Amino acid sequence: MDDQLKYLQEQLAKDRKLWNELCNKERCETDPRRKFKWTNEIEQINQRITEHQNEIVKIEQNLKTSKAKETQIEKLPDRIEESQPKTGDFQPVRNPLDTSKNGSKTHKIGIRRHLKKILIPVGIISIGFLLAIGLNFSNTICPNIKGNSKINFSSIKSLSCGEKSLISGSILTDKSKGIEAYKSNDYPTAIDFFEKAINKEPNDPETLIYLNNARIEKEKTQAYTIAVVVPINSNLYTSLQILRGVAQAQQEFLSKVKYQRGRKVLKVLIVDDANDVEEAIKIASILVEQKDILAVIGHYASDLTLATRDIYEKGELVSVSPGSTSAELPRPKDHFFFRTIPSLKVNTTTVAEYLKNKNIHKVAVFYNPSSAFSRSFLNELKSNFSGSYNFKIDIINENDLKNKHFHLFHLSSPFFKPSKAIKYANNKGVKAFVVIPDGGTTDYSLLNTFKLIKASPKDFVIVGANPLFTDETLLLGEDVVNRLVVTAPWIQTTVYQSNFANKAKELWQGREISPWAVTAYDAAEVLIQALFTNIKNPTRLNLRDNLADPKFEAKGADEKNLIKFENGNRKKEMVELAKIVKSKCSEFGYSFVPEEYQEQQIKQLESSCN
Repeated sequence: MDDQLKYLQEQLAKDRKLWNELCNKERCETDPRRKFKWTNEIEQINQRITEHQNEIVKIEQNLKTSKAKETQIEKLPDRIEESQPKTGDFQPVRNPLDTSKNGSKTHKIGIRRHLKKILIPVGIISIGFLLAIGLNFSNTICPNIKGNSKINFSSIKSLSCGEKSLISGSILTDKSKGIEAYKSNDYPTAIDFFEKAINKEPNDPETLIYLNNARIEKEKTQAYTIAVVVPINSNLYTSLQILRGVAQAQQEFLSKVKYQRGRKVLKVLIVDDANDVEEAIKIASILVEQKDILAVIGHYASDLTLATRDIYEKGELVSVSPGSTSAELPRPKDHFFFRTIPSLKVNTTTVAEYLKNKNIHKVAVFYNPSSAFSRSFLNELKSNFSGSYNFKIDIINENDLKNKHFHLFHLSSPFFKPSKAIKYANNKGVKAFVVIPDGGTTDYSLLNTFKLIKASPKDFVIVGANPLFTDETLLLGEDVVNRLVVTAPWIQTTVYQSNFANKAKELWQGREISPWAVTAYDAAEVLIQALFTNIKNPTRLNLRDNLADPKFEAKGADEKNLIKFENGNRKKEMVELAKIVKSKCSEFGYSFVPEEYQEQQIKQLESSCN
């Protein structure tokens, strides 16, 4: 109960902090749509704060009552003993033949004290033994992997199969109770509360994954475990999208097999790498030691994937990335890395073709030189511009990278000033920007990108790398309409009429489908196909061999193009350019659509909104 109280108090503190931040945003907001959005979120957080406060009051009252009873019990023996002569722990034991009243009483007190001396240490040892058992069972993460665990997972905050919520601010009372029940191995109760939470927050993929995991535990069904590693603490939007893709794949698979006797199913472990290299390395080191984890979906950011790939290779653990596009992946010696997202080579060719079609021959490129992804994107872009594709586009800051003008194009610098960069570009005759922020691995990259976009002249052409495909970009509203295009592996309209899209619309109550939901769904489908169809007794090694087999193929979100791999890369890589338009279909008032869409096509999309 103390743990639950502490947990609720932490959540309450986080909610109060978030409430203050949103109130400040709401007060300063001038856009009516965004003001309405902040107001709704503030109301939801108010409700959570009230629920947390009520729960905390109940627990504190229960603890107070419990401690009062314990105090009474503890004092009782002391009052009895105080009436006895203080001549040591053992009072004289009366001769059994002595039947006098005082002798009998002395005999009972002596025995009581003797038993107290013996039972207290025995009790402590017993409790310690039970706690030790508990650490290997109820408090470990994912009961299916407890036998191979060398680590007390309960002490690690960033992993969970249902024992904790990794999404700050998402806790409803029902979800919190479901988590407590799951942690205690009370799976029927956990299922009941998770189902109630899903009805209240149908967009929460974490709850759906926990619900499915609890059902698997309740039925005592054998399961293969995979981990999905996402940057929850740093990039919640992308994390939720990736989790939605994985949760949908797990849900669809479980619905098909329906816990058939003897049929193994899929359990999902959620992991938060916080978009931090050191945290990702720690997480990867933990995952490879858990022999029952057969594969990892992740990481999202290329920088983290590059930092952890040797760990997964050494541990012979398959990783399928839904977000890492770096051209430095994979190396010839990488045998356990796969990705369902196109490489940067395809992305940058698409960008170069777009600029050529716009008759642009000179651009300024803004990037983060400390990011492997950002550097890789720039290098691939330079390769395309150099003449191999006959694009003949100059990067005006190319000769300035080592002089005083370098900082003008450094997106991750806390001293970045858009106005100076724009003035310099204008003086060089530039009318187009290519912006390559990192995937959220630094504090200022995306923020500086948004500042640059807002400050740029309205007639500038701006092309952005895929990290800009996010709700934060949509919130820029009119500042990006008809000005910005972003690279993306998929756009919602691409898979609009597919079974995947229809099921996603039903499952997530109409929430927009992002590229990361699609590539994560594809990653999960690839693993499901390999684990449950092509292999009888999966191991990490034969799973890798199956995925690398030229004959391997799996159906993903795009049913017309089966997923196949070649040297870890996805065959038939596709990249689209997305632009931003006003949309009543979107909760943000703006949506991403294919760049080539004309007004009539956009109107058709709008007419399909419910």
